[in-house]
Amino acid sequence: LTLPSAAHAQRERLVVRVDAFGGTAITRPPNAIPPAEFTQQSVQLQAAHRVLLDGGNTMLLIGAQYRGVRVALPAAMPASSPVIPPAISEASTDLHVAAADLWLLRTLDDRHTLVTVLRPGLYGDLDDAGAQFRTEGALFVDRILSPRTTVGVGLSYGSNFGRVLPIPVVHVVARPRRRLLVDALLPARADLWWMPRKGLDLGVGAGLVGAQYGLARPNQLVAGADALWLANATIGPQLRWAPQGGKLQLTADGGATVIRRLRYARGGTELADLAPGNVLFGRAGVQWLF
Repeated sequence: LTLPSAAHAQRERLVVRVDAFGGTAITRPPNAIPPAEFTQQSVQLQAAHRVLLDGGNTMLLIGAQYRGVRVALPAAMPASSPVIPPAISEASTDLHVAAADLWLLRTLDDRHTLVTVLRPGLYGDLDDAGAQFRTEGALFVDRILSPRTTVGVGLSYGSNFGRVLPIPVVHVVARPRRRLLVDALLPARADLWWMPRKGLDLGVGAGLVGAQYGLARPNQLVAGADALWLANATIGPQLRWAPQGGKLQLTADGGATVIRRLRYARGGTELADLAPGNVLFGRAGVQWLF
């Protein structure tokens, strides 16, 4: 009985989403001249297969995920003279996360479930796959506090903040009312859903999506950079709608960013903070549930 609650955050068999963030001026590294606009679009693909083992006491979710991000970043063009500063132009950069998505949920007793998450994969521009491979993940224990509330605590190692860091995690699944659902895996996301009728969910959500991307291509604007730290914390309304009342859902999110990170780094040391401003965003998708 503990497994369905613990797996709620990973209950989609197939997910396809696209999003776009508005343009904003960015703060340049020293010696850069004209202002530029930073934009971001992305596509996310995710698939999973669920396997029950040990008489249902163990659940294994075997999946994969891909997230492709296109960002318009400033690029320096060589100066025609040593005394003339370089010109600045915008150039699209494609960044990728391509990883296995492995969840192991094991019932420990009638109130506790151990959840292990591993995401080995590639994080970067994919020009040097060997150097851009790493494993992110999390480990936490869920406890059933009441028939309507499950809470878990643990530790994650990942780059949702735009930089690989060990971060404490808190997992909450609660039904304070029959039509209300609180579903959170902090600090990555927190959602409050109201379900007025079958097949329609309306909610408000806050999310943190980011990654530490390896850069193998030479960067003319920030010499020596081998990583880009990119992250967006967002908040806004959400919708999930099953047109036939079944497992196929259309999803839509919108709102604004509240915190953003866009920094060049080398060897874990920050080289330049481009400091993008907060903007509006929109996201649409389709998902098929288990």
